Amino acid sequence: MKKLYILFLLLISAGFNAVSQTKTFTITETTTQAPKANYQLASRFSPNKLKKIIYSTAVDPHWLKLSNRFWYEYETPNGKLWYLVDPVAKSKKKIFDNAQLAAEITTIIRDPFDAQHLPLENLKFSSDEKQISFEIKSTIDELKKDRKDKKDADSMQKKIFYFNYDIASAKLTEVPNYTKPKAKPSWGSVAPDSSAIIFSRNYNLYWMDKENYKKAVKNEEDSTIVEHQLTKDGVKFYSYGSDGDGENNEEQEKNNKKRRRAYVLWSPNAKYFVLDRTDSRKVKDLWVVNNITAKQAYLRNIQIPNAR
Repeated sequence: MKKLYILFLLLISAGFNAVSQTKTFTITETTTQAPKANYQLASRFSPNKLKKIIYSTAVDPHWLKLSNRFWYEYETPNGKLWYLVDPVAKSKKKIFDNAQLAAEITTIIRDPFDAQHLPLENLKFSSDEKQISFEIKSTIDELKKDRKDKKDADSMQKKIFYFNYDIASAKLTEVPNYTKPKAKPSWGSVAPDSSAIIFSRNYNLYWMDKENYKKAVKNEEDSTIVEHQLTKDGVKFYSYGSDGDGENNEEQEKNNKKRRRAYVLWSPNAKYFVLDRTDSRKVKDLWVVNNITAKQAYLRNIQIPNAR
């Protein structure tokens, strides 16, 4: 019996050895190569290129002073159009006949323009709201006013033509020898009657009257300018004006001392204004790579809400 038991154990042991000799277990580790940065693909979706694809997505109304009307421009794949809207009369009409306007501009400038590609810039209604002025950059080279020699580097520029357009008669007139006025400061939110100008400084609201604003238009560093503070509780990320988005710490420290734009909306009678104040103090920073070209990139600071 003992011999049979020993023989049985030997048979089992031999079976295990046979299995171990015929079965092989291997463990292989597969590694995937890390993807490379594809800046060329990212550049296809840069902000500047997206603008050419998306066109207009919202209406930016420009209100007229003598009535409740406003005008706006809107661009689609079929081109850019300009509209004049009267909310009281519930009417909307095109300001220009694009095809006719393109033909007249082409005759004057001698550059080819078509109805779908009218590069009208700096549109402005006249004080009586019967005419519109605008400018168009041509392909004609001309010497800059502060240069004397055409051969000097960066001495040439593209000539700009200035026009007046009468809305009632649809008559276009070139304005020769036009002197462009000095641009008004971008930080000023001017009341409809020009009696007050709202702006921000160091995250708070300020205002100045018309006479002091005139001084600022001539020279923003004029020490005689009188301004008045309206709020004192403005802080970074909970401000009454610009938070300096896109600026680094050094730029923010420098620009916070300057006047910034406060995005206010005035009532027609210039007695009231409203603004939207956003609290972003509990928003964290997210650093991402923003593509510029195929070979360059820079870090951009984006804020994202805290996870709850």
